[in-house]
Amino acid sequence: MSSSKLSTLVFFVAILILSGYNLQAQSQKKIELVVLLTSLENKFEVSFNYLHEDLKNIEVFSPGESYSLEEALGFIKKQLPLSFTFISEQSVAVNFLHSFKCLSFFDATSGKSIADVQVIYNKQTLGFSNSFGKVFVMDSVDLGKLHYSHPNYFNVDGSFEFSTSEVCEIFYLYPEIELDEIIIKEYLTKGIYLNSDHSLKIIPQEFGVLPGLINADVLHSLQYVPGIVNTNETIAQINVRGGTHDQNLILWNGSRMYQSGHFFGMISAINPLINHQIKVIKNGGSAFFNEGVSSVIDISSREHSQDYRRIFQLDFLSANAAVFLELNDNSDLQIAARKSLTDVFESPTYKGYTDKVFQNTEIQDLQLGNDNRITTQQELKFFDVSLQYAYEFNADNRLNFDVLAIQNQLTFDEVLETTSEQKRNDFEQGNFLANLSYKTKWNKRHSTAVAFNASFYRLEAFNQSVLSNQEVLQVNQVLDLKFSLKDSYKLSEYLHLDTGYQFNEVGVRNDNEVTSPEVILREKRVLTTHSGIAELEYNSRNKKLRTRLGIRGNLYSDFEDIRLEPRFNLSYQANRYWRWNVLGEIKNQTLTQVIDQQQDFLGVEKRRWILADEEDFPIINSQQIEVGVNFNKKGWLVQSSVYHKVIEGISTGSQGFQNQLEFLQLNGDYEVIGVEFLVQKQIDDFNFWFNFSLMDNTYDFKNFSPQQFANNFEITQSSAFGINYTADEINLSLGGRYFAGRPTTEIDTENPILTPDINPELNFLSPNASNLKDYFQLNLTASYQFQLKHSSIRTGFSILNLFNSTNLTQQFFRLNDFNTSVENVRIKSLEFTPNVFISFQF
Repeated sequence: MSSSKLSTLVFFVAILILSGYNLQAQSQKKIELVVLLTSLENKFEVSFNYLHEDLKNIEVFSPGESYSLEEALGFIKKQLPLSFTFISEQSVAVNFLHSFKCLSFFDATSGKSIADVQVIYNKQTLGFSNSFGKVFVMDSVDLGKLHYSHPNYFNVDGSFEFSTSEVCEIFYLYPEIELDEIIIKEYLTKGIYLNSDHSLKIIPQEFGVLPGLINADVLHSLQYVPGIVNTNETIAQINVRGGTHDQNLILWNGSRMYQSGHFFGMISAINPLINHQIKVIKNGGSAFFNEGVSSVIDISSREHSQDYRRIFQLDFLSANAAVFLELNDNSDLQIAARKSLTDVFESPTYKGYTDKVFQNTEIQDLQLGNDNRITTQQELKFFDVSLQYAYEFNADNRLNFDVLAIQNQLTFDEVLETTSEQKRNDFEQGNFLANLSYKTKWNKRHSTAVAFNASFYRLEAFNQSVLSNQEVLQVNQVLDLKFSLKDSYKLSEYLHLDTGYQFNEVGVRNDNEVTSPEVILREKRVLTTHSGIAELEYNSRNKKLRTRLGIRGNLYSDFEDIRLEPRFNLSYQANRYWRWNVLGEIKNQTLTQVIDQQQDFLGVEKRRWILADEEDFPIINSQQIEVGVNFNKKGWLVQSSVYHKVIEGISTGSQGFQNQLEFLQLNGDYEVIGVEFLVQKQIDDFNFWFNFSLMDNTYDFKNFSPQQFANNFEITQSSAFGINYTADEINLSLGGRYFAGRPTTEIDTENPILTPDINPELNFLSPNASNLKDYFQLNLTASYQFQLKHSSIRTGFSILNLFNSTNLTQQFFRLNDFNTSVENVRIKSLEFTPNVFISFQF
C-alpha cells in the first residue's frame, strides 16, 4: 500500500475512533429515568422503590460508566427534585419532591445550560444553578416575582416555558453584549452580522449560503463584502480597500496566521465545521490589535451551539470531520480534522483548481516547453487539524488551550524524454499555531485576561533540473511569540476602561542554497516589540451613542523607535432607522511579503515574509478616516461609507510588479479614496443584495518617473450581487461579481526590446497606464437537508463560473529563455468548476 493511501486510511480510522469515543458525559443522550434506574439495579444489585406515575416519561442524562452508585444518584439529583433513601444496602426508596419546583437556565443564543445563575425571591437568594443549569426552589414561589442574575447575562421578561419531559421551568437568558452590539442580524446571508462599530461578525455554524460556496468558507465569503476584492480569485490575495494581502492581520485565537489557505489559496485553511466566531474590521478597530494596516480578521473559539456533536463531510476535494466532547461538568474539547482526497481521485473541482493555480509556474513551463522536458502528474495534498480545550473552574474563571496545524504538500517529477532521466521537485508549506489563555473575573466590574500565543510558519521548496546538476533549496521561516495582558474595569454604568501590555518577538529566516555554482545565502532577523494599550468605551444612557477611544504605544527595541497609534470609533443612532459612524485609526506594520524572483518556490507561492529593517524595508504606516451611514427599515438595509487611506513605507518588492519596476528597490506610498455602498432587501424567505464600490488608488514613488501612477490593486469600480432563498430544508444562492480590469503595463510594440544585442530588456510604456478587460463571474449554490430522528444529512452542490466566462486576472510581458523575443503571459480566471458535498450530523 502506498504511503499516500496509508495516510488516508489512517485519517479515516482516526475519525471513526474519534466518533465512537466516550468519556463520562460527552455525547450524553437523554434516556427515560425508569430505564436508567433499571440499568442501575442490574449493575449494582439494588432495588429501587418508587411510584411509576411520578417518574413516567421523565428523561435525564445518564451518568458515566465509571460512577459508583452514590455518584450516579448524585448525578441524577442534580437534574431533578428527587430524594434517594437507603432502606437497606440493597433497597433504595425514590421520592419525587412535589413541594419543589425545578428551574432550568439556558443560553438563548447557544442553547447551552448556564451554571451559577443567582435566583432571587423577595430580595433573598434561593440558590445558584448547578452544572446542569438547574436549581430547585419551593413550590410556593411565585414565578412572576422571581429575579435572577448572572455577570454574563441579562433577563427578558416572560422568557420561560414549561417542559414536561424535564419537569422543569425553562428560562432563557441572553448574553450581555449580544443585543447591544448587533444592529443587522442577517448581512448578505444568515450567520453574518453587522455590528454597531461597523465591523462584521461571522458565525460559520449559523451560516446560510453564498454563491459558489459549499461551506462557510469565511475568507472566500469576504469577496461579497463591499471594499474587499480578490482579483486573482484566491484567498491568498485578499485586497481590502486597495491593500495587499500581507496587510491583513489574520488571527486565530490570538495567534497570527501566516498561511491562510489550502490549494494555494483556492480554499480557506479555517475548518468550517469547528465552532468559530470571526470579526472583520476594515477601520476603527481596537487598540489591542497590532499590525494589519488594511484590515483585521479575528478568528476566535466560541461555545458549542449546535444540536449535533459529531459532523462528517465529504466533497470533491476533501474529507472533513469534527466532534464536540463534554469531558465533565467543567471542561469540553472540540476537535476537527480535514484531509485532501486529491491523492485518491481527481475530481472536476481538482482539475479546475490545478489549471488555475499552476499558471505561470515551473509546472506549466515544463508542460509548454520545447526542450524535451516534461513533468509527470503532480501530487498535491493538504490537511489541517485543530483542537480547542476549555476548562471552566467556575463562572468567573476560565482556561483555554487551542492548537491548529495546517500543511500543504506538492511533488512532481521532471523527466528528460530522450534519456528518461527524472528528478523530483518538492514544495511544503505549513503553519502551526498555539494559544494558552486564562481569564478571571474579580467582581462584577473587574476582570483580567492573560494569554500566550505562538505561531510557526515554514515554506520550503526544492527544485532540480534534468538539464543540469543544479539544485535549488529555498526556505522562508517565521517564529512569532506573543504575551498579552488585558485588564478590564467598568468605571460606571456607561464607562468601560481596558488597559493592557503586549510583548511580541518575531524572527524571520530566509535561506537560498544553490549548487553548480555553489551559492549559499542565509538571512535571519529578529524584532522585539513592547506595547502599552489604553482604551475607553462610552455607552450613553439611551444606548444611542457608542464611542470607543484607544491609544497604543509601540516600542521597537531594535530600532529604539516609539510610535503612537490612536484609534477612534463612534456610532450614533439618530433615530429608529438611521445610524451614523465615524471611524479613524493610525497603525504600523513590521512584517511584509515580497517577491524576489517570479519562479521562487517553484513559482507556486513566490512570496516570502520579511521583517522591516528601517533601511530597504521601513516600518509601514497607515492613516485612515471614514464616515458611514446605515438605514434599516421594513426589511431594507442601505449602508454606505466614504473613506480616505494613506499607506507610507511600502516597497516595490511587496507590490508584485512585473514591469519596469520589478527589479528596482524603491520605497514609496499609496493613497486611496473610496466609496462603498450596499443595498439589501428581505422578503419572506428571499434575500436580495447588491453592493458597489468606487476607488481611486495611486502610487507615489519619489525616486521614479513618473512619480505617481495607478496602484497594481486599483479596482476603479467593483460590485457583487445575489439572491438567497432559505427555507427549513432548502438553501439556494445565485450571484456574482463584476469589477473593472486591473491596471497593466503595455510595451512598445514597434520597438519591444531595447539594445537587443548588448543587454536586452523590454521597452515598457508608462506603468499601469492600461487596464485589463472587465471581470464578470456568476456562481450558484444549492443544498438540501434531510432531518432524521437523531441526526441529519445535508447535501448539495456549487458551481463556480456558471457561464464559463473567460476573464483575464493578470497580464505581463517577459523575454523568452534566449532573450530574443517577447512572451505575453496571460493569467486566466477559473473555468466552469462544480463541487458536490454531503455531510452527516449526529
